[in-house]
This record gives sequence, C-alpha cells and structure tokens, in this order.
Amino acid sequence: MRFCTNCGKRLDDNAQFCTNCGAPVPTDTLGSTGTGNTVGNGNIGNGNHTDHGNTGNTDTETGNSDNGKAGTASSRNYGTPANNVPAPGSMPSVPQPSQGANVQVPMPDHPVANSSSQSGIPAGTSRTFTPSSPAAAAKATAPTAAQTRTKKTLIIVIAAIVVVALVAAIVGFGTYNAQVWGGKTVPNPTDLGVVKSDKTDEFSAADVEASLHKRGFKTVTRQTFSAKPKGSFLKYRGIDPHKRYSTHSQPITILASNGPGVPKGTGGQPVQNVTDSLKSMGVPVHYYKVITNTDKTKEGTVIASYPGDGQAVSDSKTGINVGVATSGEGINYDVVGQDKDSAQQQYTKKGFRVWMAPRFSSKKMLGKIVDSQPKPGSQVAGGDLILFYGIDASGMDKAVQGDKDNYSVYAPAAPVGGTYCTKSGQCINLDEKVNPPSSSSSSENDLPWFATTSQVKSSEDSGNGSNDVTGLGHELLFCHSGGDPGCASRAHKNDYGSRNELYYQNYGAFELMDSSLNQITCGTGSIGRWDPIDVCVNGKLTERNYSDQNPKLSGASYEMRTHYVYFPVGSDVKGVVDSGYFDKAYVAKAKKQKAVDTSRPFFIRRDKSLYKTTKVDVPNLNTLNPFIPENDDGNSKGNKPVPTKPAPSDETAYYLVEDPQLDWSSLPEFTISKDGSKPDPKPTAKNATPDQITAAAAKGDFSLIAGKYCTIGNECLDLSKTGLLTGGKTHSSSQLHLGTNGEMWSSTAHNADPASQYLNLLGSDSEYSCVTATGAACKDHTPLSDIIWPTDMIYVFKNTDTSSWYSGQDDMHGPGWDIYNTQSALAGSKPASTSRPYLYPMIYHMNPAPTDNSVYYLQE
Repeated sequence: MRFCTNCGKRLDDNAQFCTNCGAPVPTDTLGSTGTGNTVGNGNIGNGNHTDHGNTGNTDTETGNSDNGKAGTASSRNYGTPANNVPAPGSMPSVPQPSQGANVQVPMPDHPVANSSSQSGIPAGTSRTFTPSSPAAAAKATAPTAAQTRTKKTLIIVIAAIVVVALVAAIVGFGTYNAQVWGGKTVPNPTDLGVVKSDKTDEFSAADVEASLHKRGFKTVTRQTFSAKPKGSFLKYRGIDPHKRYSTHSQPITILASNGPGVPKGTGGQPVQNVTDSLKSMGVPVHYYKVITNTDKTKEGTVIASYPGDGQAVSDSKTGINVGVATSGEGINYDVVGQDKDSAQQQYTKKGFRVWMAPRFSSKKMLGKIVDSQPKPGSQVAGGDLILFYGIDASGMDKAVQGDKDNYSVYAPAAPVGGTYCTKSGQCINLDEKVNPPSSSSSSENDLPWFATTSQVKSSEDSGNGSNDVTGLGHELLFCHSGGDPGCASRAHKNDYGSRNELYYQNYGAFELMDSSLNQITCGTGSIGRWDPIDVCVNGKLTERNYSDQNPKLSGASYEMRTHYVYFPVGSDVKGVVDSGYFDKAYVAKAKKQKAVDTSRPFFIRRDKSLYKTTKVDVPNLNTLNPFIPENDDGNSKGNKPVPTKPAPSDETAYYLVEDPQLDWSSLPEFTISKDGSKPDPKPTAKNATPDQITAAAAKGDFSLIAGKYCTIGNECLDLSKTGLLTGGKTHSSSQLHLGTNGEMWSSTAHNADPASQYLNLLGSDSEYSCVTATGAACKDHTPLSDIIWPTDMIYVFKNTDTSSWYSGQDDMHGPGWDIYNTQSALAGSKPASTSRPYLYPMIYHMNPAPTDNSVYYLQE
C-alpha cells in the first residue's frame, strides 16, 4: 500500500500521479519490480547498494557499510487480515520498529482497485516487511533530487516557451500595427505634420516629399496642370490609403501642381472632350472659330491654343484661348506645312497680294510655310498676305542682305519670330512685326524688305517701358551696330568693330542683343557711347563740353541687359562651345546633361542670376562694355563678352515651338454647349468682335455699337441702331455710314496700324456746305477753310492698343495724328482710355490724337 508523500492520499500500487493533488508518485519496487528498494526476509544492508530490477530503473542509497545483502521476493509472509484500517490521510502514528525487525502490516479483506488484486496479493491476508531504517523508509516514499530537478526543469522550459511565444505574438502584433515591419501606409500631408502655406493655403509638394523621405519612402514628383498654385500638393498617384507599401521597392508618386495650363494632348481632340479639363484650370477659357480645310481636319477639332499644348498659363486674367476647326473663306490654318511655292500660287489665285519672307524653322519645315500675316485661320478676303517659309543657318545672309552683300542695307532684325520654350515649360516670345513692302517691290529678291521693315522684341522686356532709360524700346539686334548701314555686311565687319560678334565668325550662330546694349546708364537716363550730347556727372545728365574729347564720367555704368545666343538648324554648336564663348564650369555641367537637339532652332538665354557682377562703372567714353562683344575700332581686338552662363544642353535650350499663334482678337468667339455642339450665337454689344462689328456696320447695322456716348464733361451724343447720330455740334442730326480709313482726313499713313483698331463713320455728302454751294459740289471748293465738312467720327474698339498713337512720331500711326497738336492736347489731359469704346470727332487735317477730355465714351 502506498500514500502520497505530498498530501497523504492513499494510492493504488500502480498509480504514477496522486489523484488528489496531482503530485508524481515515486516508484515502489515489490520484489522483482526493480525499483531498487528491496523488500523481503533478508537483512537490509547499510552500505552503498544498487539494485537493478527487471524494469531497468536504478535507485542508489548511501550508508556506512556495504556488507548488507538484499532479500529475495520469495521471503514474503502473508498474515491474517487487518481490521479497522484508517481512511487514507488519517493514519495514526505507528511506533517505528527497531532496525532489522520484522513488521506485519494487516491487509484489507476486500479487494482494492488497482492494488492487491493487481499485485498478486490475496485479499484478507497480511504483509510482512522489514524496514532498513526510518531514513530509508522516508526515502522509499520520496522522489529523488534528480527526478525533481528534471521535472521542474521541464515545467520551466515549457512555461518559458509559452511565455516567449506569447511575448513574440504581442510584440509582433504591436510592431506590425506600429508599421515597424510589413510595409507602411502612405500618410496624408496632415498626418505627416506638413503645414499649409500662409500664402497659398495649400500643402507644398516639396514639404510632403521631404516628410516622406524622413519616413523612409522613396518618391517621384510629377508636375501636372491644375487650378492650384504652382508647387502645391495635389495627391498621390495610384495609392490605396488602406494598403501597405514597402519603403524599399516602388517609389511613391507625388502629383504637384504646375499651375493652370493646357494639358498635353489637348490639340487634335474633339472640342467637347476637353471642355471639362480646361474649365478645371480655374481661369477664363475662350473658344474661337478658325478657318481650316475641313476635308483634312474634321470640323469641331481643337487645332490651336494659347498657351500652346502642354504649356502653362502666363496671364490668369487672359486665361486660355482655344481654336476650333471650322469651314469658311480666308487663310486656312493648315497652310502651315504646305510647300512654299504651291502656297504662293494658291493664295495668289484667291486674290491676295502674296509676299514670301524667310524665318528660321526646324529641319522638317525647311522650304515649307511656317506662319503667315494675317495669321493662319483668319477670316479675310484679299489684300496683302505675307507667307513665312522655313530656312536654316545658310539662309541668314539672304534674309538680312538680299542677293548681294549690300553695304547700304539697314538690317536690324533677324528672322527669329516665334515662341521658344524650355523642356520645363518656361517660354519666351520673340515678337516679330513685319510690314509688307511698298507697291514698287515685286520680288523677295529685291533689297531685303523683311529686314528693313521688321523689328523683334522679347516678351521678357514687354511692359518694361519704365526701366527703359534709353528710350530705344528693347529691340533685339543681331549685330550691335544695327542702327548703321553695313551692319549685315560680313565684308565690312571691321569697319564697325564687330569682329567679336558670332554673326561674323562663320558658325551660323549669332547673338540677339538689346538695342540699348551700348548705352551708358546715368541715373534715370542714359547717354550713348559715341559722341554724346550730354555726359554723366554724379549720376546726372550734364551738357557736354566738346573741348574735352574724352570727358570723365561719374555715376555712370554699363548694365547687363537681355542677351540670347541663337543657333539656327545647321549652325556649329560645338564650334561655339569650343571657342570659349560659354563659361567652362557650365560647359562641364552641360556635358553631364542630355545633348541639345540641333534639328530645331534654339537659343540660350544669358541668366543674370548666375553672375556676381551685372553692373560696372564707366569712368570715360572709351571704356568698353564687358557684357557685349565689341571692338574699340577696326584695328583693335576689343573684347569678347563675359563667358555666357549657362551652356547649351537639352535642359537650358529655349526651342522654337512650331505652333503658329492665331490673331485671337480677329477671330469670332463662340460658346460650347453641354452636349458639345458648337452654336454660332448672334453677337451682342458685349461679346461682339471687331470683325463682327465691322461686318454689321458695312450692312448699315449699328446695333452692336448703338447707345449714348458722353464726354467726361457730360456732353452727349446718341447713336441709333440704324446709324443716326444726334446731338452733334456742327450737325445736330447725321446719318452715318462706314467709310474707308483716311477717306476724309489728310493722311496716307493709316495702314501702318491694323484696320481693326477703329472704324471711320461718315455723314452723307449732303452735309457739305460752302460759300458758293451745298452738298458734294463743295468738295472741290477752295480755300478748304471755307468748307463745312460732313460728320466724321472714328469709333475705337474696346481694349484696342493705341499706345503707338502717342509715341511722338509725326504722321506715322493711327489716322495720321499731328505730333504738335497731340503734344498740346496732352498738356492738359491724358490719352483716351480704351477700357470702353469711344467716338472721336475728326477734322479734315492736323488731328491731335484722342485725349480723355475730347472723346465720347459709351455709357454702358
């Protein structure tokens, strides 16, 4: 019989664990069980004793002697049954027998499960054994130290594994949620800690990018047009806010605003497909009808825009203009790209007086029409037509000299007109104004009327009249003696100190330099370098003492001005670079960038921000200007300009955009309905174009300009829808009709400005009156001062540019204004405003230009 050594519970002989407390039960060997505790009639030795039972288990006891002998299993004694056996756990204390004594233990008279019946001991018998000693008895019922250590170690290991697994699960779950591993979600700008700009109230794309970098993300930024300010963060492209992304694989694409613009691919689309995207730019969008050969281009197709396809809006007030293909009479927009000879024949047959003019073009457009004047797409019938055709570097001489190297040609302008843009979308427009040649000219092979009647200006200098201290208007010249005869003649380059200019060096390239390049700045004015009337003393213009051939100057300076290096197709770009014209450091930088595309004309803009010095003192008139190429005289080497920064590369080049712009002001505007149809709305007084007003007035319809017109002094005229003008000082009532410009006044210069600036409205011949007669008979009366003339009013269109009318040139602009009378009129007033239409009464000659107090403004 066995008892639990932990709680005292009576146990079955074969039990391995206590059924009460679960403690493991030490093995008790009976005879041949082989536990090492020997029970029998033999003596139990006190020495070291190891018993190898049949089960193979080993138990070692330690005593003072090794002479003891083990008893055998046959020495068991069975006695009579024991009565009144206490319940398990309540055994009375039993006196310990002396060492070596036999002890008889009563056995129960009924079978005990898993005990005597299993051990082969009959029920109701007694069992006798001889204990070795009290210590040995205790030892027989207690687990060994090794067993205890093994079990405890096992429990600890199991518990440790469970704890480690639990901790790992908790840590893994926590770190996953903390996005330490398993990828990361892409935070929005607010979660990134990015703060909106005070100026734009938008997140900066650059700030978002920097914050993502700090979090370990790779990024790529893409620019796209939108209504938001340039540089604003728009969104992530292709990112699911609930999905995790690896910081080591694909980069996050950031869409940044490039400001409003015309999305790439707008051209060529049906107009109804682009209205929503253009409207989303947040700027005004205007749609115009453009005359096109609709056999080639489907009506309703977008064929032009301003800004051009893929370009940014430059003026948010002007917004975006869109040209839409339509049929009709005029100059087809698709004349661009047509062979120059066939185009000349085609439009000559249509009744135009055609002139051919050169202009630099891409390689693919050489010998083809690249632009026209009037512009392609214009609704015109007959008159002068200039067709510009493409040339390369080899055509420069003929463009500016004619067929001969003519020393006397005044040739300031190069054939460079057009819009030029960098790959990043920065654009500069070279505005080229060309007047048709005189009626006596018959061929483009005459003296180069193109060069002699043209002028080129940069949009960089537009509106800079306030800083044009020279008064020369910022014209761009390809040789700095452009105001003198012979500038274009290569044979006489040394006569004008120009040997250092690129034009004379056979590279095919040339500079475009500000016409004020050789002016010396003096305070708010300037003096010329060559024999000036005034000199500069302490920054003020002072009358010159001519006895001093080289007067000293003080407060005078040369300033770095607009300067472009122009490369037509076929020019030697490498030769210019190798000559040292460009700064060495920037040449090295350019070599690391993509090479420039030489199949298109381009120029390099000298960037003033890259220079430490942009202004130098001028102590005397012999001081050379370091910012331009020049010689002191034909025998001097002179100087080359400071090396130009940057150098040519695909990133720095301003390429010609071969997308000829329309004359938007002359085109009929229309609206786009929601279903994409293109109605031609009846023009009203508010939206009518100059062409629509002119066409209506020619038919006697004055409804588009009818109304009350008053001076700022409240003197008023009324114009009816049929053209009846009432309230006049000379004629109280006058029936007007549309006359030709210059028909009544003494001037032949009215064609110098576009006819769309104004209308000439005339009364009938019956209004003539003179001493001897009335009506038309008075036309030939002399003296002219005796004649009372019919009403003659000019109607000036709203927003017309009339600045040239006040430029100070006698009988050269508008309806032939008299310079002296104009100056006198302006002394007590200011130029008339074209913020609204006005009527201005004319006399037969010596008319002053309209002033604010002499015109009748439409009372809208």
